[in-house]
Amino acid sequence: MIKLGIIGYPIGHTLSPVMHKAAFDYYGMTADYQVLETLPEDLISRIKFLKVNDFKGFNVTIPLKVWITPLLNEVDDPSNLAGAVNTVLITETKDLSGYNTDIFGFINSIPNEFKSSLIQGKAAVLGAGGAARAIAVALVQLGISEINFYARNQEKAYQLRDVLITNFHGIKINVQRFSEFADFSYASIIVNTTPIGMEGVNQTVSPITRSSIDSISKDAIVYDLIYKPKETIFIRYAKARGLFALGGSEMLVLQGAKAFEIWTGKEAPVDIMREVILKSY
Repeated sequence: MIKLGIIGYPIGHTLSPVMHKAAFDYYGMTADYQVLETLPEDLISRIKFLKVNDFKGFNVTIPLKVWITPLLNEVDDPSNLAGAVNTVLITETKDLSGYNTDIFGFINSIPNEFKSSLIQGKAAVLGAGGAARAIAVALVQLGISEINFYARNQEKAYQLRDVLITNFHGIKINVQRFSEFADFSYASIIVNTTPIGMEGVNQTVSPITRSSIDSISKDAIVYDLIYKPKETIFIRYAKARGLFALGGSEMLVLQGAKAFEIWTGKEAPVDIMREVILKSY
């Protein structure tokens, strides 16, 4: 039996187990995908547990995507660029190989007809954690010329800025104090990477006010990485204004499909994984 899991905190909302179960059922494979709530101070002991109990791999979510990177034996290029990992493969020799499938998931979740509007555009990213790191790398690869991070933790935001400046030349990075009243009229895309609006975490709140959303250009993309609830207050407000707005469910499916392929070497049944996610709401 293949043993997998997801670590982070809080993760009671996760839909990853049903998605991966559908993929394993498609191939008739026996697998167990466990939800393992893990605080940063318990990360080392959790990794030991996963190794001792013969796990094949695991996903990493908030707030551990950055914390885990120095504990790995190797990371792929996207993870190295982002300084964050969301998927880990445990080898037969118990080495840990890190991957960032969030970057792939984000890029490929944006419809192709909207991607051209991002070339040489400006981005606003709410938050500066592990998810923001992946999104920043993805935005650079999509052709964005300037990224503005809005973060309460300024130290974390400046660390992220330094990582990006080191890895990407010619990209302009700004750090702003987080404000729910910010003016986003300049932005081609606004991405929420914070947990504000997540089920069980201020679910009835938008990270920015309606007046701030009103400042967004009609041609801009609004993207909330949160996938549960399917439609956050942020997304609802954006759609009410006629903006093109995306929730996180498609990114969840695509990053999960890539993780499945890393763990099994088999082509992920993306349509089946997507279908089970949509039925979970």
